[in-house]
Amino acid sequence: MKKSTITYCLILTGLFVSCSNYKDKTEVSNEDSLKAAKLAPKPVYDGIYRVEGDSVVIPSFEIEVELSPKAEAKIEKDKESIIVSASFSGIPTDPNSPNMQEWAEGGIAGKEIELMGQRVARFENIKVKRSILDSIIGKDLELLINVYTGRRTNPDNLLDCGILSEKMAKVQNKKFVLKAKLIYGEEVK
Repeated sequence: MKKSTITYCLILTGLFVSCSNYKDKTEVSNEDSLKAAKLAPKPVYDGIYRVEGDSVVIPSFEIEVELSPKAEAKIEKDKESIIVSASFSGIPTDPNSPNMQEWAEGGIAGKEIELMGQRVARFENIKVKRSILDSIIGKDLELLINVYTGRRTNPDNLLDCGILSEKMAKVQNKKFVLKAKLIYGEEVK
């Protein structure tokens, strides 16, 4: 083989190895970029909500239901559940908005958590379309919490419980305690 052919082959081999190494470094670099993107904090919307695509995530919070001794005994005896219901609402910037009727009937979003045995409900990963949040005044959703029995053994609600009505800016990442007693002061027999 000629010396020039050998030199030419060595140069091509070196170039090939160099290009394949470059490709490997790029792939590692892309993997590192993906890992960094996953670890990077999500963008925050209006100082309260985390952005995920075209939705915003309502911050998490907890509601603890503290039952009176009579209520606790009745709920345990009847093997009844407790429902903690969260409703989110806001005032539309346009009162003639087509969303106004829908919001008046059911609010912007809602979630119910049924408790059996435990007394703490954790609300998390509730999403609302960003366009809905953009169409309300102030963008700080109003939260309303109601608590009642699950009506598993009794057709009527058994609990008289306080409510929580507050803006999400004051509720986010906190725990609230709502006290409940029996509506009818029933004695456990």
